[in-house]
Amino acid sequence: MKTHKGKYPILHYAKLFKVSRVGYYEYSKRKLSATKLKHEYLTIEIQRVFNQHKGNYGSPRIAQQLYDEGIETNKRVVAELMQKAGLKAKGYRKSRGNQTKKKGLAEYVRENLVKREFDSKAIDAIWVTDITYVPCSDGRLYLSTYIDLATRIPRCYKISSSMKKELVLEPLKRYDGRYPTIIHSDRGSQYTSYAYAELLEEKSILHSMSQPGTPVDNAVIESFHNSIKRELINPNRHKTKVEMQVLIDHYLQKYYIYDRIHTKFMKTPYKYQESLLAVT
Repeated sequence: MKTHKGKYPILHYAKLFKVSRVGYYEYSKRKLSATKLKHEYLTIEIQRVFNQHKGNYGSPRIAQQLYDEGIETNKRVVAELMQKAGLKAKGYRKSRGNQTKKKGLAEYVRENLVKREFDSKAIDAIWVTDITYVPCSDGRLYLSTYIDLATRIPRCYKISSSMKKELVLEPLKRYDGRYPTIIHSDRGSQYTSYAYAELLEEKSILHSMSQPGTPVDNAVIESFHNSIKRELINPNRHKTKVEMQVLIDHYLQKYYIYDRIHTKFMKTPYKYQESLLAVT
């Protein structure tokens, strides 16, 4: 069967887009814009995932699966392309004016529970988290850190060459200490994923989120990442990824906790934690 510059035959595309073979062939000969080509490709992938799950997946879960497979997109684009292709998940109901809220990102956004109150003295009541990039001589790494708001001690972290959601999931999964009551993050895609919401629910952790475009809502972790970049990462950006990981491990596991005086407490984070424990 004649194919169209890819693994699918023309008949497959013709059926998918509900046009005749001749009509699709004429259409395919036209020069399409990069955006239209990308949307055409995404529509095929959306249809594949939709069929794979027998119509149970709506745009958020389809977008998440495509992201997990390495296909770059987002829930808004998937929703628009699904609407154009006439794909509706089972149980889908068309919204009626103001009676229902728009679905999409709003479903996964959480209230800001911290509200810039960064002076907590309750150990492990609140953790703050974020991701920062780490330039190296042979590429780039990403660092995801979870810090106890009371003591400023890094409780867990992960260094990776990828920004996929495992960057924020694995530190929590591997952690074997006491979990916090609240974790505060920004609204990055890693933190708004289904997998992250499910993990926090499993650990009985409340999720707090910053407002869009307001890094001051998460100022403590922003300040921490600025410090590690200034003191360790930037002076060593000529190091390889392997060398940089060794340096970061030492900084987070020993130097920052036990040796470095924190200007907020004028003590090391470890000694400050000991002082808090002494009065409880």
